[in-house]
Amino acid sequence: MVYLTKHFLILLFAFVMLVFASAQETQLEQRVFEIGRDLRCPVCTSESVADSNAEIAIQMRDIIQQKLEEGQSEAQIKAFFQASYGDWILLEPPRRGIHLIVWLLPTLVGLAGVAVLAILIRRWTTEKETIEVDETELKRVREALDNA
Repeated sequence: MVYLTKHFLILLFAFVMLVFASAQETQLEQRVFEIGRDLRCPVCTSESVADSNAEIAIQMRDIIQQKLEEGQSEAQIKAFFQASYGDWILLEPPRRGIHLIVWLLPTLVGLAGVAVLAILIRRWTTEKETIEVDETELKRVREALDNA
């Protein structure tokens, strides 16, 4: 009986370790794809490294995994790829220099649109001054329109 319990505990321990190792592998793979979503595939420029099946994208995912296993942070990994490919490799451009226009322009256009809309609403809702017309003038205009 003790012999059976001992084997059961060993098998249970092995199973738990296998599940734990599998969970760590899955977490690492998820991190690789999370970082890969922020990087542009050099071959298929409309896709991220996570979405692309190009050979270079697979190699980049392998590099990301290797660097994560070495203990590097997401920022360090992105900096590595920026050093190799430049700012172009980032799907989300950095908020500095000329790239700042990409971040500020939509906000400025939105504010300008709100300002124009406010001006138009103000014009449309203000009371118009009524013009008083003399009955004789009104009669003269109506006769002129009828004769025309």
